[in-house]
Amino acid sequence: MWEDTLRSAAGPATQTGRRHGGPRGSAHRIFWEPGTITIASTADTILAEVAAATGLAEGPAGVRDVILAISRTEPVAVRAVSQLAELPVPIVTAICNELRKRGVVDRSRPVRLTEAGREVFGGGQPGLTARCPECGGRGVSSPEVAARLTAELSEAAEAAPEAKPELDQTHCTVDTKIARVLALHESGALAGTRILLLGDDDLVSVAIARCTGLHGTAGRGSAATREGAVALQKAGDDDAAALHAAGGLAGAAGLAGRGRQLTVVDTDQDVLDCIAAQTADSGLDLRLVRHDLRQPLPADLVGGFDVACTDPPYTVAGAELFLSRAVAALAPGGGQHVFFSFGARRPDDMLRTQQLIAGLGLVLRGLTPNFNEYVGAGVLAGTSHLYHLRTAAGAGPLITGAYDGPLYTADHRAAVTRPYQCANCRAVHPVGPGARWPKIASLQADGCPECGGTVFRPMPLKQR
Repeated sequence: MWEDTLRSAAGPATQTGRRHGGPRGSAHRIFWEPGTITIASTADTILAEVAAATGLAEGPAGVRDVILAISRTEPVAVRAVSQLAELPVPIVTAICNELRKRGVVDRSRPVRLTEAGREVFGGGQPGLTARCPECGGRGVSSPEVAARLTAELSEAAEAAPEAKPELDQTHCTVDTKIARVLALHESGALAGTRILLLGDDDLVSVAIARCTGLHGTAGRGSAATREGAVALQKAGDDDAAALHAAGGLAGAAGLAGRGRQLTVVDTDQDVLDCIAAQTADSGLDLRLVRHDLRQPLPADLVGGFDVACTDPPYTVAGAELFLSRAVAALAPGGGQHVFFSFGARRPDDMLRTQQLIAGLGLVLRGLTPNFNEYVGAGVLAGTSHLYHLRTAAGAGPLITGAYDGPLYTADHRAAVTRPYQCANCRAVHPVGPGARWPKIASLQADGCPECGGTVFRPMPLKQR
């Protein structure tokens, strides 16, 4: 084990930094005085040891990213380090614990480096940031729109149905709702386009409705046409096409060329009901369709859109399925827009995601890290990236028929248990299906069998 030993000599300091083998062979101790240590081999060894101890797929480079994030922002909460290093909160917690054992991270909280840690891993330029203070790194900002819409959208968010974890639902913040609409606007993907939202528990459709009302950009036409434009169609999987063909949106059809056509597809009826209530007076051509995307899109939703937006389940399988449905819904030919929200994953998962994006015939036009912020998504640090993609001429879905494989996070982790460590006595207890405690709440309610403690820290899985 690496330890940090700070010595204050009685007389002038004469001892240089030395590296010694510990008493048990595998343990090491750094004798350190500021300005005297040779850091290259020490730093590399610490990075390699911590990466191995935590089973980090990103390897030593991932540990270095965590240290760099701390050095630039200390003292800092683990959640903030997680966002900057693009690693899940439990993984960052485990890395910080290993760095504490080696004297790099101080034992106090919020997280900060020790003096030895700063000496060995210095160069983080603390306090220096090149991030735009206006947009926070998102690349879009409108104080006018934010000032006029934040209160309204906050009320809408309060009325939203409770997020359903089994569907990987986690509501985005009001600032994110506004930023997504601004991103559509700046990309030329808002005015006069046919927009499809594949899943909308974030209520982005409501944000679009309020924003268009704010600037008067809804379609213009006769009074009768405007009346038709507010018609909301709620259709099940079997009757969606029939209702559409029967003329449920006949009045709004005349606006398609001039105004905006917005369609929301979601499997959650509670979400659709909320959107209907929040947009009833918007003047938009809005269609709400209840549909499970594990089934192919209804025929009348195929090939008819200019823009598709999706924030899919937190899995590569979810990304592939939802992007496939998005591409199937877009009009043929190149240049159609896809706005895809997806968080950081381990390197092999990110590689698979990028490969399937290319396989779908989608071209990356922009990627904004941590664009989306979510309420209460602690393990994933509450953020995801926003990809702006455009279709190439030969774009096509990778999944065309029904999908019956694992989709949501729970499907992939059904048989996985996670170890939790008691903060008091440091005993480790497995939590998950088949374990004594199926959920962390159960362990907290019972207390640690060793000491009765009720505070537990998640430890990393070997695979994530």
